[in-house]
Amino acid sequence: MNKEDLILQKLETMETNMKDVRSEMKDVRSEMKDVRSEMNDRMDKIESKLEVVNSDFAEMKVNQAKHAGDLHTLEAKIDGKLETLETKLDGLIENTRERKSDINERWKIGGIIISCAVAVVSLILSILTRMGQ
Repeated sequence: MNKEDLILQKLETMETNMKDVRSEMKDVRSEMKDVRSEMNDRMDKIESKLEVVNSDFAEMKVNQAKHAGDLHTLEAKIDGKLETLETKLDGLIENTRERKSDINERWKIGGIIISCAVAVVSLILSILTRMGQ
């Protein structure tokens, strides 16, 4: 074999290798397109899930604000009712004190009346016993 035949043979081999490389590159490009397509699909799914999560989060914020308002309203109502209850309890305690002092005064008056009655009965008995002697 001469040099030209060797060069031609090498060139044919290189051409075959180049065809194989081109074929492999087409396969790689095809795989890359598939991977890109799969990645885009996954990204779309992730974005749609993220949108759902964002809408749920926004709804949670709205609900939290609503609950905070409801809680504030309930606290105001409870404070008002507690103040009313405190006022009523103060009135009841004051009324009970007044009743107790009224009852004490009644017992005192009753005691004085009974003492006077005993004194009058004693005086009458004393007068009757002296007249009877």
